[in-house]
Amino acid sequence: MQQVFAEVHQAAPSRATVLLRGESGTGKEAIARAIHFLSPRKDQPFIKVNCAALTESLLESELFGHERGAFTGAVGDRKGRFEQAHGGSLFLDEVGDISPSFQAKLLRVLQEREFERVGGNRSIKVDVRLIFATNRDLEKMVARGEYRADLYYRINVVSIFLPPLRERRDDIPPLVNHFIARFNKDNRRKLRVAPDAMEVLTHCYWPGNVREIENCIERTATMVQGDVIRGVAFPCRQNRCLTQTLHHVDKADAVSPISMPTPLHLPLRAPAREPGREVAREPATAAARSSCSDCASAPASGAPSGFVPDTGWGGVDSPDEVVRIGPTEHIASTPRQFGNEPPEGERERLIWAMEQCAWVQAKAARLLRVTPRQLGYALQKHNIEVHKF
Repeated sequence: MQQVFAEVHQAAPSRATVLLRGESGTGKEAIARAIHFLSPRKDQPFIKVNCAALTESLLESELFGHERGAFTGAVGDRKGRFEQAHGGSLFLDEVGDISPSFQAKLLRVLQEREFERVGGNRSIKVDVRLIFATNRDLEKMVARGEYRADLYYRINVVSIFLPPLRERRDDIPPLVNHFIARFNKDNRRKLRVAPDAMEVLTHCYWPGNVREIENCIERTATMVQGDVIRGVAFPCRQNRCLTQTLHHVDKADAVSPISMPTPLHLPLRAPAREPGREVAREPATAAARSSCSDCASAPASGAPSGFVPDTGWGGVDSPDEVVRIGPTEHIASTPRQFGNEPPEGERERLIWAMEQCAWVQAKAARLLRVTPRQLGYALQKHNIEVHKF
């Protein structure tokens, strides 16, 4: 972030167009505002437009304005955002989401700084500093033909990349203190964050970046009882963090199959007893106990902080007991679609894990190092029917 601040101070005094790149929630609008107020235009207007929130026709009218009678409801002349920002800065957020037809309309404005209102024929010239922001990969969009290359070259003058929060974890404690202080001021509270709570926040993945940690702090501070926020107060410590679930499902394909453990033995769920049929339990071997314990207690590498694996054994009283049904009948002997090695692809890996664990979801979740709820979401997402025995 010190490098980002240095680039902001270097680019702010000039008239150059700035393109802010980064994931959603990294603070692109805050950086755009800093560029404006560090520039000679700080006393002039700073106008913001979210390009993704408007349709093409509304966006054209919003940016360029319209003449009286240009369309139904246009009862008078209206200045667009370009005219309102004359002499100042115009911040166009989510510029990667505009339609191809509107991209062509934006070209002349960016090059000549002049445009015509909707329904008008008079060219209007403005003096505007343009700041763009996007979380899209514009280079890939240009390569696929989804974004005009000539527009890309016009907006990509000075690019500033904002790193995600997970790559600058040293910023988390001061951010947390800032949000707590603001919450205390707004709600007349005297909350403070315990060291174990700060540890949880520091090790979370934060796919939503600064915006997500701000919402997490506000939600936890609102619901906590007392004046101290401890680690157990966060939803992720109670397996109730939906953001964690969405992130983990989306990242499943990125997990290398080599890094996933292949236990030598997994305990089997005890089936319901049938009349006249005895189910015998016997102690597992030392190797089986070792592998089961390793599988259940291994930390989830790359998993978000607060991830607490399910410690239940799916019907078996303890990892030292294995259920065997008769000399020849074995639940795990169902036909295998895959071998012992995890296959590529999220759906194939899910089926592989379920087969390895005799279609017991709790054990398959431990094998994949996710929670049973996350596994259930993934099975529903890929329409995988769970076999019943």
